[in-house]
Amino acid sequence: MTTTTQIYRFHQYGGPEVLQLETVPTPQPGPGELRVRVQAMSLNRADLLWMANTYVETPTLPSRVGYEIAGVVEAVGSGVTEFKVGDRVSSIPASSISDYANFGETAILPTRGLMNTPDSFTPAQGAGFAFAYFTGYFALLEIGRLQPYQTVLITAGTSTTGLAAIAMAKKIGAKIIATTRTSKKRDILLNAGADYVIATEEEDLVTRVMEITNGQGADVVYDAVAGSLSEKLVQATKIRGHWIVYGLLDADNLGAFPWWGVATRSVQFHFYKVFDFTGNQNLGLSGDEAAFARAKAFIAAGLADGSFPIIIDREFQGLESLPDAMRYMASNQAGGKIVVTL
Repeated sequence: MTTTTQIYRFHQYGGPEVLQLETVPTPQPGPGELRVRVQAMSLNRADLLWMANTYVETPTLPSRVGYEIAGVVEAVGSGVTEFKVGDRVSSIPASSISDYANFGETAILPTRGLMNTPDSFTPAQGAGFAFAYFTGYFALLEIGRLQPYQTVLITAGTSTTGLAAIAMAKKIGAKIIATTRTSKKRDILLNAGADYVIATEEEDLVTRVMEITNGQGADVVYDAVAGSLSEKLVQATKIRGHWIVYGLLDADNLGAFPWWGVATRSVQFHFYKVFDFTGNQNLGLSGDEAAFARAKAFIAAGLADGSFPIIIDREFQGLESLPDAMRYMASNQAGGKIVVTL
């Protein structure tokens, strides 16, 4: 075993330019932890927010970075029975990035934050499924209680979380309306499984949703945008339906909260993050272990039978390419996961 390993850290807040590749002593796993030899790192929007100090947690400098990885177990700590050396594993969003950021040649992770990588998956695929599918599962099934006869409206449909939500809603059997700003990406969404696509800069969102739902509105709205769309999304939600906000892509245009629409339509509003269910001790959040177990079983089944695709937009090669991959993500060009393969 080598006595040193390379990891990424940042010593000041900022963008991809603050990342530094550093050589440090190879860490040893503690009780309940594993050391993973990283084979692929999948980028997440949260990584950029973390480096910029605009995330829900505050980095302590110098800080590591990175949520989603896949690799091979190379050492286990005491008390670990779920995994063994040589197992292929993928990280899942079940721990704080303050405690377990992991981009580099090796990563220390708790057993609770890992799943077995499906046998048929490449390392890139193994690194790319967790955040999008776990985020969507809790929103759609645990909060929204989405049923086969219901309609779900998914904003930012071509985002990785949007595409994952389409796949899950399709598996449930719900009617799917996906939004995108222009019609350029309409075919991507239809091919992904959306029943209807609304280009919000070209069509009236409320009118189209009401036409599709016979004047009822969507039972569940899974929203990464908020901002200037908020009032329209409330009007497009069914009476007593769920408007679940998990992102603020239009944060510069938040404006006033649509209280009147929420009140008059009795909309159930939820501002949600995945840690509300998986837990995060640094945020004071305890996990819902029963819901977490249901999520792992549901997602594992969908990955195994092929109904939950892993859409990779671009694969960068080599550990040193991470800053370039981060810059590509910041450009908002991607239509799927961005992965760095070691």
